[in-house]
Amino acid sequence: MSISTQKTEGATGGDTQPVASKDTTPRSGRGTAQRYALLGIGVLLLLVCLALIPSFRSMRLVTTMVNGQSVILLLALVATIVLRTGDFDLSISQTMVGSAAVVAVLSGHGVSPVLAIALALLLGLAVGALNALLVVVIGVDSFVTTLGSFTAMAGFCYLVTGSRIVAGVPDFFVNFSRSTVAGLPLVTIYAWVLVAVLWFVYQRTPLGRYTLFIGGNRDAARLAGLRVSAIRFGAYLVSGVLASFVGIVFAGYFGAVDPSVGGQYMLQPFAAVYLGATALAVGRFNAVGTVVALYLLTIGITGLQLLGAQTWVTNVFYGLALMIAVTAAKLAGRKTRAGLA
Repeated sequence: MSISTQKTEGATGGDTQPVASKDTTPRSGRGTAQRYALLGIGVLLLLVCLALIPSFRSMRLVTTMVNGQSVILLLALVATIVLRTGDFDLSISQTMVGSAAVVAVLSGHGVSPVLAIALALLLGLAVGALNALLVVVIGVDSFVTTLGSFTAMAGFCYLVTGSRIVAGVPDFFVNFSRSTVAGLPLVTIYAWVLVAVLWFVYQRTPLGRYTLFIGGNRDAARLAGLRVSAIRFGAYLVSGVLASFVGIVFAGYFGAVDPSVGGQYMLQPFAAVYLGATALAVGRFNAVGTVVALYLLTIGITGLQLLGAQTWVTNVFYGLALMIAVTAAKLAGRKTRAGLA
């Protein structure tokens, strides 16, 4: 099978999604190079950092980078779920913080951890259901809708926390995120488990292919008999619940919740997701490509900081990476369509 890209009707900004088509020619060397170009760039960047920055050769630094990006990796993986159907869910980072705030505040008032977790997950389910209702049922633009829910959840976070940082998260949640297995904290293990689960769903199940077809051409998917609305609705529900799970992990990993940090976690996941769509499964949002892209960005940012760059470099780096990734995905889509014409 080869992948062609078509414009999604109703998708924000005319983004393209891939549609499977029969392959009439053998895979070219150019296609293979395109698939592994990002991985090659990452390896090259790592080698440059190892050569120029002695402290980069420390295994402790590598471990710190991997563990420190686990929350962002979790969010990026969650973002792929809705993106594969041709929609956006910009609310995931604020849903994460809102759920973390619910867990921290309720636990501080003596609510049992199990009940606090259940209520946090219900919050994510409610956000996902509201997004799905407006986008899938009513037909409101997904970018605008989820940006609105992001803003509303930001206000909710300030309401729940009383506009202050909530510290002293109970040990139950700290252990839930920081306990180590084979030297790795659970937050990192959760991220890699989600990578494996999404890889399996995307690559090995009919549902994974259905999301791809829906994102590529909803009308064609409907004519093929797919339950397009149900799958899109379900994607939003899963996205909301998983974002809340990330919030529970977030509360335990940091041991405190700042209601103002939602915006800081909005850009990085999408930069990794779009950049990841240019690798391995080119033109498709995928789990493994997202991992490769995130660690490439992490290596670049860490290297710049160790060379003395200021903290604002992080936002500039992620912003430029996002623009480059979206542009590369667009150009790749045009080349694919031209080749099939």
